[in-house]
Amino acid sequence: MADASEPVDVEALLAAASKDATVRPAFVTALLQSTVFVPGSASGEGMVNLPNLLGRDGHAVQPFYTSEERLNETILAVPDFDRNFITLPCRAFWEMTRGATLVLNPHSAFGKEFLPGEIAQQLDGAARLTPRVVEADTRVLVGRPARVPPGMIEALSALFLKRPEVEEARLGWTVTPREDSVDESYLLVIVGSASAREMLGADLARSLVAYSTASPVDVMFAEPGADHYLRDVPPFYRRRKRLFRRG
Repeated sequence: MADASEPVDVEALLAAASKDATVRPAFVTALLQSTVFVPGSASGEGMVNLPNLLGRDGHAVQPFYTSEERLNETILAVPDFDRNFITLPCRAFWEMTRGATLVLNPHSAFGKEFLPGEIAQQLDGAARLTPRVVEADTRVLVGRPARVPPGMIEALSALFLKRPEVEEARLGWTVTPREDSVDESYLLVIVGSASAREMLGADLARSLVAYSTASPVDVMFAEPGADHYLRDVPPFYRRRKRLFRRG
């Protein structure tokens, strides 16, 4: 077992996350706590000049790297690319480039593109909860998730335990076939009183921020006894009911 003081191998986590979505929350957490290498230079007045690269769609993206070795891979692939670089805490770099599309290790075997909304979600510490309407004739395949991000069940259960509005919660996996693609996501069904949605809003968003980076998490609220997609999936959380009270 590694000592807590040992540095985390971000590149190893990146490689693992490319094959296993459940590793992605741990990778993003480690990345934000690391120091990254950024092409460019800083002036004595505190001004920073950061050169861009062209992404696959022809739009400018901001590259950054886990190490100088990964940066050199871009220099070999793009000979006229700026050879200067600065090192920054990843979180500070993300803050100063808010609104930009960032690409980690773009010329390496393992890389990752970060969109502006994803970056804002991580920096602000909350997943954005937005309403989504499913058309009545939409075919949705539902089942148990093959994998659950480590810590997700525990974090959600701890949150629901503090909220008497929640009676039970179930986690499933949904697949929605489209004409030219397939949408896949976790589905969290929260059964409770009518006020559960309003009472849970901000706390639920903060709890889901790390786990929605692995795959999207759809949230459905249902009142006790109401039908829902996960009626055949056992709940991972159920509030204990008191049978009697002592006088």
